[in-house]
Amino acid sequence: MGNEGTPPDDGGDEKNIFAKELAPPPSIWLRKGTWLGLVFVMMVGAFIWLQGGEDRALDAMAPSQREALFTETRDEFRLLCLADGGASRWPKKCANHAAFLTRFSECDAACRAEVGPFLPQPSR
Repeated sequence: MGNEGTPPDDGGDEKNIFAKELAPPPSIWLRKGTWLGLVFVMMVGAFIWLQGGEDRALDAMAPSQREALFTETRDEFRLLCLADGGASRWPKKCANHAAFLTRFSECDAACRAEVGPFLPQPSR
């Protein structure tokens, strides 16, 4: 049996604990920071992906369903917002309908001119 507790320079074995250099463990803050950073990146990615969900759903619809939804939404918009000054009664609903209608490829220049005044204007 060798002298397992003595460093090799002082006559100890090569297989004792002093012969091996142990890497220091990573800092606990580094490990936590790595996980927090990974979770943050995943949350941002999920948020960005969810923002395009409505467009993906519209693109996945059959053309006949898409046309029916567009027609129904446009008719409701015209009834609520254009007839008898409805925009003053439901400004948020009219703005939501206008924004939704612009997501359709069926919304041509005339449609965009019709919904344009109801779209939220950028402010600075």
